[in-house]
Amino acid sequence: MIYLRGHHLICLHFFTGEGYNKAFVENLYTVIDRAKDEIIFVAEGADEICKKCPHLINNICKDEKEIAEMDKTALELLKLKTTYNVSWEEIKKKLSEIFNHWYELYCIPCIYLDVCSKTSLFKSLRNSSI
Repeated sequence: MIYLRGHHLICLHFFTGEGYNKAFVENLYTVIDRAKDEIIFVAEGADEICKKCPHLINNICKDEKEIAEMDKTALELLKLKTTYNVSWEEIKKKLSEIFNHWYELYCIPCIYLDVCSKTSLFKSLRNSSI
């Protein structure tokens, strides 16, 4: 079982191999590979992605208030709650229903928009919502 917080359930689907540093990116690859094969436990707070994030200090994100709000929105859109179990494919199937709202709230102001928007999934979701 792999532990992921709310916004990671969405954002990981658009990962392209870029991130804060090498350790963070390598961890992302590992976590995504596991998430595709294992049950995902919807976690509250720092998760398996956060472990290698330079913004994690004493197991708390330096932007925790903002990130927690993003997590809350992600879970509401996905109709999930913390402590639920879900699969990678279940989340992926829900993306088309929620993407436009997520895009407006979180993709547009995100520093990784140019990176994520290169993925075929992002492009197809964006094109279907225009």
